[in-house]
Amino acid sequence: MPEYTGKDLVANFIYSGGTVALGGDYRTIESSKTIGLVQATAGADTNHTYLTTVKDGKYTWSGVAQTAGTALETALVAGNSGTLIIQREGTASGKPKETCAVICMGANFTYPYDNVVEISCEFQANGAATITAS
Repeated sequence: MPEYTGKDLVANFIYSGGTVALGGDYRTIESSKTIGLVQATAGADTNHTYLTTVKDGKYTWSGVAQTAGTALETALVAGNSGTLIIQREGTASGKPKETCAVICMGANFTYPYDNVVEISCEFQANGAATITAS
């Protein structure tokens, strides 16, 4: 299977105020999927056993902060709900497109002394993510 880099990534957050592009000045996007477990070990069991419960997911994005950039900060207010779309190999036909309803957990800034200012945000999945072809 051929490898690829993240240079073709297209990511958008669509919310009630419009759509903001997250792909232009991004540094990283991380998708983390989990599932709850309930321990079902009992009696003479010699190893732990588990039952699965419900799925969960989070997305973490970071990018380079731009001067006088208020559109992105307005979109990334904690509590804004919307849809996150990540096209990790670009928008070409047949490439993966992940779509998920999310709740924005708020923008965070890192102000290093001698480097570029970064903005980051975590999005909590608010339902199932779907992966389709572009």
